[in-house]
Amino acid sequence: MKNIVFITVDSLRADYVTGPKAPDSLETLPQLIEEWLTCSTAYANAPYTKQSFLSILSGSYPWTFESAETGFDPDRVHIAERLSEEGYATGGFHSNTYLSPTYNYDRGFDYYLGRDSGGDGDTESELTSLFNTAVERAVATEQLSDLVLWTYQNAGKRLGIQLGSNLYKPAEELNQHIVNWTQQQSEPVFVWAHYMDVHNPYYPHEGTVSEGISRRRAVKLFHKVNQQRSEAAESDINALERLYRGEIEYFDRQLGNLLERLDETIGLEETLLVFTSDHGEAFNEKGLVFHPGSALYEENVHVPMLIDGPEISGGEIETPVSHVDLVPTILKRAGIEAPESVDGRDIAGPGFDATSDRIVFTESYDHDDGGLMGTDGEYKLIRDLETGKEIFCRRHSEPEEITQPDESESVAYDRLAGALDDHMKSVTSAEVMTTDGEISENVRLQLRKLGYKE
Repeated sequence: MKNIVFITVDSLRADYVTGPKAPDSLETLPQLIEEWLTCSTAYANAPYTKQSFLSILSGSYPWTFESAETGFDPDRVHIAERLSEEGYATGGFHSNTYLSPTYNYDRGFDYYLGRDSGGDGDTESELTSLFNTAVERAVATEQLSDLVLWTYQNAGKRLGIQLGSNLYKPAEELNQHIVNWTQQQSEPVFVWAHYMDVHNPYYPHEGTVSEGISRRRAVKLFHKVNQQRSEAAESDINALERLYRGEIEYFDRQLGNLLERLDETIGLEETLLVFTSDHGEAFNEKGLVFHPGSALYEENVHVPMLIDGPEISGGEIETPVSHVDLVPTILKRAGIEAPESVDGRDIAGPGFDATSDRIVFTESYDHDDGGLMGTDGEYKLIRDLETGKEIFCRRHSEPEEITQPDESESVAYDRLAGALDDHMKSVTSAEVMTTDGEISENVRLQLRKLGYKE
């Protein structure tokens, strides 16, 4: 049995890992791209965390089970449960509130950071803890809760003060939790680690491109742009993007540190390693900022995806792949048959046809009035399910629509349109069960502090 290390990072878009937008100082990620199997046309199955991870950890599309609001469905396969059943020691490490036990993501994990170490997975200073406790006690008084949130937002926007400490655990701290846990294990391990550093609010780091921006200015920028969105000044967007690049540089260093330390504790030569991000990030390229749930453009859904392990050759897969392919790929390497509910397929084995004419999908919100995107790697079709409006374009020239398609473009459109229709029939015919989890006011507040509107 092989050790398995599954690394995910929040909000990291593909073109900031490789290409002209990638920070020049990156060392670890370029090395992995050189040595690991690289999926250069990889897509998130949703443009935001609480839908995206339903696919990342199950191998099924979000709409297969209608539970984005309340979490991981009881009938949805969870990779940690399958691996635990086969004798793996399972450890989950994160500090994203959407991935907390409140949303049932801890299923199958022997150890889950937050659940088994106190708290709900977030990083709290004493001040933040008191602040959130006050909100928890004020659940019945909605006005007070709004007043506390207003205080938080204005302290950030006007004064550049982040009440409490970071809203998530920095990578350096997460790494230590992971290493400590792996040192205590004897059987094969499954480690899932999700890093929040690249998610807003972005903080400056020494020795990166963001050095010289004060933390106070960074906090002010986040709150200002989070409120103004597409109306934000270009100079503010540029400064925010500089902070984003700095976070990527910091994460890259910490990723290298983690791999070095895990090589010492569990040995990586016979370990399956998987890396991806849950979605991308927008900087007003098409009137969108950060990662709104309706965003189906490249900057929000094109993600890095890298795989390495015994008997996996390096190189590049240009055929479209997506998050639903990761669970079957991992289970195959562990010698476990993928359940019938899994929508993806093993993309790292000899059976995968890298030249196949494949279409992958990204789902936004729900299948009644949300959005759906399909791409074959060259063309994209985005459909608004509420209005029926479509955008058909070449993948690298969106949102410039093809309004008068030639013969080959017409064939591509018909194929994508038919695939979207078939996908809708497939996911809406699946049997559904939703969870009954209640979301506390404290959790809701943490999400709103991270910039989520819902």
